Amino acid sequence: MEKSTNEQGSRPTSVDAQPRSNSHVSLVQEAVEKNEPIGAELSKVASMTPASPFAIFAIFTGLAFMIICIALVRSKLPAVLFTLLSSDNIPMFFQDRSIVATAIPKITSEFHSLPDVGWYGSAYLMATCCLQLFFGKLYAEFQVKWVFLSALVLFEVGSVICAAASSSVVLIVGRAVAGAGCAGLYSGAFILIRFFIPVNELPKYTGALGGMGGIAQTIAPTLGGVFTDKATWRWCFWINLPIGGITFLVILSLVKIPAESKVNKTHSLSDFISRFDLIGTLVFIPTIICLLLALQWGGVKYAWGSWRIILLLTLFSVLLVVWVASQYLQGDKATVPLSIIKQRSLAGGILFVFCYFAAFFITTYYVPIWFQAVRTVSAYTSGINMLAASAAMSVAVISSGFIVSKVGYYVPSMIASVVVLSIGSGLVYTFDRHTSTVKWAASLVVTGLGVGLGIQQPIIAAQTIFKGPELAIATSVLIFLQSLSGTVFLSVAQNVFEGKVQRVIQHTLPGVDAADVLGVGASDLGAAMKKKYPDQVDAILDSYNAGLQTVFLMGVVFACVSIVAIPLMEWRSVKRKEEVAPKPAQNAEGASDTEKAA
Repeated sequence: MEKSTNEQGSRPTSVDAQPRSNSHVSLVQEAVEKNEPIGAELSKVASMTPASPFAIFAIFTGLAFMIICIALVRSKLPAVLFTLLSSDNIPMFFQDRSIVATAIPKITSEFHSLPDVGWYGSAYLMATCCLQLFFGKLYAEFQVKWVFLSALVLFEVGSVICAAASSSVVLIVGRAVAGAGCAGLYSGAFILIRFFIPVNELPKYTGALGGMGGIAQTIAPTLGGVFTDKATWRWCFWINLPIGGITFLVILSLVKIPAESKVNKTHSLSDFISRFDLIGTLVFIPTIICLLLALQWGGVKYAWGSWRIILLLTLFSVLLVVWVASQYLQGDKATVPLSIIKQRSLAGGILFVFCYFAAFFITTYYVPIWFQAVRTVSAYTSGINMLAASAAMSVAVISSGFIVSKVGYYVPSMIASVVVLSIGSGLVYTFDRHTSTVKWAASLVVTGLGVGLGIQQPIIAAQTIFKGPELAIATSVLIFLQSLSGTVFLSVAQNVFEGKVQRVIQHTLPGVDAADVLGVGASDLGAAMKKKYPDQVDAILDSYNAGLQTVFLMGVVFACVSIVAIPLMEWRSVKRKEEVAPKPAQNAEGASDTEKAA
């Protein structure tokens, strides 16, 4: 009879099992298992966060003000407007993805919903991945401004549902709605910026977007802890309303899109279905759902050999073949036209993103586990330590944007990023229990610099090469693959990690049960092992470190393999002269047709 992996002794984690959120969830899990009050455990989570939300908002405000001032000095009014909205919108997007982890203990306590923990992240991720490419098609066919605003409204509606949720089910629905809106926000920001800024200055502002996003993702868990501890977890979602409201008003009132980007009228239902590839979208959605469910359940909730996982992977394979065939048959009307994918630089960008983001996610998710489990520090201290990588990444993203604008080419930055990231990943691979503070800090700085130098370059390449509808589709494909790469390879890394730890323990520590080691949250590993195996704590931590080193080696491999994409990238200069569109005719009232169209 089939058994889940929990019954077989593997680590009992949530469905989406993101490693950096395990420490928070495990506090609640242990309290439930020991029949102890959850409130005491929640206080441990709350104590991990500082109590000054004003300082956090000051960081956001200061950075936004700095970027706006730079734009003003450069006399770029459209850039000022877009920087203003992006300073609100991009942090909101990144913040929502990571802020929930800190609020999970309170949510599970209020709703008594520990079994639903995994779905709080899964519902959001699935909706985002399923609709990312469809939004690319919408941006290609409709006015970019209105598609973006629609996605923003959808995101805000999801946030309201989450904030006002009266049950765990309602919260999950809200997360799915917010994820659907999120699918159009991030890609939409990069598509919108192309309408206001010349190609030669795009890297600067693209870098600014990435830098703001990196900063937001870094401080979001801390902000979530402040809200959860000092107010209520619901503010993790309410905070999106004023931010989104400002963004909506700025775009609605001040952003004007050229009339040439308007979509042609649809004359029939069949024309609508064909032009928007609704059949392809309806096939693509269950394809992604099957893949994500298999990856998140496999080895966690169910064994990889169970019929459920095999069925999901089989359905994924069949549906993927059907979807690829439909894209081929649809030609230029497909969600992802073959003519765009075959473009040399985009093909190289796709390969680069898939490998590069695998290395990036592996490092950013498993280094905190190393801090908490092997170095036995708290989750909060682990987050502080990771600032070395996050700060370096943000600086490198912004700096690389200015460098590319100055030099004119993005390929050198990609080459440098591969070299630096490979070195940084190699240094991280050498981490053990005795690694000095100077070494791990320097290693994380190098890794962060490597990530920052290359993280935006494929999108800059797409913005340089493509225009109009093709730009929207190319950008959406790249952003979709960023999320998909992280999801796929984090799941693979987790299984590699657990397998390595089990083998090391079986060969070197015959008296230790591997299930006891893998069944404990990272932040509680040292204390738990001291109670159960007091004479073998160091050896157990070494075995845990061996498992993490195997995962870090995967990061090294992916960072090095990403160099294969470089020869495919064309050396297109961002300084090339663009064709100047004729000015729109003025009507009798003095307003241009372009402005009226927007």
